Amino acid sequence: MDKILFYCMFSVVLITVCSTYEPSDDSGMEYDELKDVDIIDDIEASPEEFTKPVPYKFQFNHKDKFGTVQHREENKNEDGVVRGSYGYRDSLGMYRHVSYVADADGFHAVLRTNEPGIGNKNSADVAVVAQLPSTYEHSSIQDSENSASDDYR
Repeated sequence: MDKILFYCMFSVVLITVCSTYEPSDDSGMEYDELKDVDIIDDIEASPEEFTKPVPYKFQFNHKDKFGTVQHREENKNEDGVVRGSYGYRDSLGMYRHVSYVADADGFHAVLRTNEPGIGNKNSADVAVVAQLPSTYEHSSIQDSENSASDDYR
């Protein structure tokens, strides 16, 4: 009985304290003071100077002790257009190959794979080409350059 009485009294005190709480504005500024803030109208700024894109090209191929092959290659031309591809093939023949183009129109990719559960459903600017398991053929930058841009132009 004492516990019930204690909990009832505690609840009454808690409700009383919470119901009388009023949040305060401790900012120290009144609304009228905010109206007097100076606004800078003349901002001296110059447009950013962008440098011409620097072309580059790289690639790598790696095969681990389990037979998994990974590859990536990419190049950027003097116009700033980036083309490339990356992917892998495991020892069981499962593969994923992505070729892509990034240019003034955005990023566009073509995914070729024989992974289970992947259907031919395109998502955003990615074309998905799902295939039955077969042999894997690695393409060069020139092949990926054509396949990615052909699907989107």
